[in-house]
Amino acid sequence: MSILKTFKDLFKRGNVPDDTRDVPNWLKIKNRQFKNIDFASNTVDSLVALSSPEFNEFVSSTDTNMLLVYLSTLSDAQMQKFYRYLDEVVKLEEGVEHKSARVQFENALLSIKKSEITNEQRARATLEIPLMINFAKHIYHAIMDFIDYVSQDYYNYDIENEFKMYEGHLEQIIWGKMNLIPDSFEQVIDHFKNFYDENNEEHKKFFIHLSKRFGLLIATLSRLIYKTQDRATSLNWFVSKMVEYDVVGSVEISISQSKTLTTDQKLINFLATTFGGICDESDDNYLSSLICVVETLFEWYPVNREPCDYAMVEMMKSVGVKKVNVDNANAFIAFFEELPRLYEVLSYDKIYELKELINHTLTHYAPHKNEIFEQEGVKNKLVLLNYFIDMEDLYYESGR
Repeated sequence: MSILKTFKDLFKRGNVPDDTRDVPNWLKIKNRQFKNIDFASNTVDSLVALSSPEFNEFVSSTDTNMLLVYLSTLSDAQMQKFYRYLDEVVKLEEGVEHKSARVQFENALLSIKKSEITNEQRARATLEIPLMINFAKHIYHAIMDFIDYVSQDYYNYDIENEFKMYEGHLEQIIWGKMNLIPDSFEQVIDHFKNFYDENNEEHKKFFIHLSKRFGLLIATLSRLIYKTQDRATSLNWFVSKMVEYDVVGSVEISISQSKTLTTDQKLINFLATTFGGICDESDDNYLSSLICVVETLFEWYPVNREPCDYAMVEMMKSVGVKKVNVDNANAFIAFFEELPRLYEVLSYDKIYELKELINHTLTHYAPHKNEIFEQEGVKNKLVLLNYFIDMEDLYYESGR
């Protein structure tokens, strides 16, 4: 048995007598630290502070039984406050059976047997419901903000709404299907090629717009497919048109310049330089760009959770097998130093889904064993190992 595994099994933060540090709710839940949780003092203050859309998000993302257990701990005065809130504020989402929110909760509470609810269940609900409330507030506004963010660079669709499909698909690919980018881009551009009318001036304006947004990435993907599969694609056609229309120069931009951008153009550019690193067989350029891709995607976690997870795992696997320079090693560790900031806006389940993915990847691909982490001037790899023992958030808090 390894020292790390022994340490992990024996040590549970907050469960040792001389450990006086404040233990976050998510860790108390994991460690089943349910003693001395004062569920008799629960209130609905945070719940009734939610807007109607936030409340609907909360209800849709929260375990119903957990919520009912929490409500069962409330005093009559608190429940009346909750019911007034349901009557005056909450409007159920479309498609929900036509009953008032109050009636639905009253019926649900009548269906549970309070005598069968254990104190451990009450304690857990007391710890977990505040996390769910915070998560619901965050995710609702994050989704709304993300929609605004990705539409900043869109074409003027009041002129030609048919164009929206092409730009929308390309947008969805970069934010939602990172693992499918080469093939998916080829499919969209192939369809666009058949649609495109070069004699139509509005079509040409839209083509130039797409070139300025996605041209660098499309050109890089064209190069990648030709290099790895030795075949022509619709991407080649797009690149030749860019040359014909003399818009190639307008899409060239460096990584340092990309970092200053406030729109998703920076993600597009980072993806282009990542695939460019593959084409050039440059591990340094590939990894530095991939780290930038991961950082950019995680600005919107967990709205775009799937591509975040994929990109992060690819980054960890790459550090596990490639020769890594000092700058990339430090940027890699810095990402995991800052990652626990997300715990402040995630539910218990979402925190542990993320942590389990990190720990699984660490175990199987061992990026922390790369020889670069033994060199002077490189950040301490304990930042990674702390994830095994639920200590990573302390490292983050200590550096804030």
